[in-house]
Amino acid sequence: MRNRMFVKAACAGIVAYALLASAGCTDNPGDTANLSQRYAPVRVKSAEQTKAGEQGESSVIKLHNIHRTGYVSLSDVAKAAGYNGKWLADGSYGLGDHDPRWTFRTGDSMVQSGGKQTKLPAPAVKEEGGLYIPAAGLPALFGNELAMRANGDSISLLPRAFGHDAGHGGMPFADATPGGTGGGKLRIASASSDAADIIAHGQKFLGVKYDFGTGDYRQTGKFDCSSFVQYLFADKGIQLPRVARDQAERGTTVSRSELQQGDLMFFYVPGRFKTDKTVGHVGIYMGGGKMLHSSPAPEDGVQITDIDKAYWQDTFLFAKRLL
Repeated sequence: MRNRMFVKAACAGIVAYALLASAGCTDNPGDTANLSQRYAPVRVKSAEQTKAGEQGESSVIKLHNIHRTGYVSLSDVAKAAGYNGKWLADGSYGLGDHDPRWTFRTGDSMVQSGGKQTKLPAPAVKEEGGLYIPAAGLPALFGNELAMRANGDSISLLPRAFGHDAGHGGMPFADATPGGTGGGKLRIASASSDAADIIAHGQKFLGVKYDFGTGDYRQTGKFDCSSFVQYLFADKGIQLPRVARDQAERGTTVSRSELQQGDLMFFYVPGRFKTDKTVGHVGIYMGGGKMLHSSPAPEDGVQITDIDKAYWQDTFLFAKRLL
């Protein structure tokens, strides 16, 4: 009996490995057997060499055998990839950068990502307070976000090789000039008034704490980046999706040199394993090189930030105009 159970568990790991490989993950480049035969004296590395070595390392997610299938813990995925992950007030589990881009439910094989759904090969399972999903479902969920490699009893995340999006470059931001082209055209008075109202309303919440995946502010008294934007724009009758990535699909694209008050600014959240082409944060442009947003950093909560600092210049993707 024990032998049969061992064989079945091993098969489950092989199946997860095969599915990951067929979904585009790279194969194990080789084994590291007989390391003891290649022993050499320890050499002290310089700080530069150590940093370079760390950049080349992968982060490992352990496989767990559940129902004879290879599963991974979502908290392990979050930790390895640099996402936030937590149980949300409605009983779901959220995963994402500054807001819950993916939501999972115990016993459900459908994963919500904004208005889209992804089907897992088996339902999510709750064990010891954590939520686990089948490893074979990782490529469909995160294949566009993370590079992965199957290693038998684990999955390795590899340092990103996605390249840079055209929106990057560390360029300064600039306000639109009257009579300019494209985004610089003068907006109608009502839109300008709405933008000023949104900014004035938003500043009343300065200092309100950030909370990843928070519920309605009226119940929680907290915001994350996208719930803050959603809340303020709803006051003007503009209904936006819950997460930043879906909000980014609304409105008209505006260049970084033609910003106007009330424009939404979208950024990626840096990470060693994550692509830098997907939206992970949103803020509202105030004018004069300032942004109003809810974020865990540089302060905790609703804050006003100078967007001409290097971090924001480098991580900017694009802006959208809704007003």
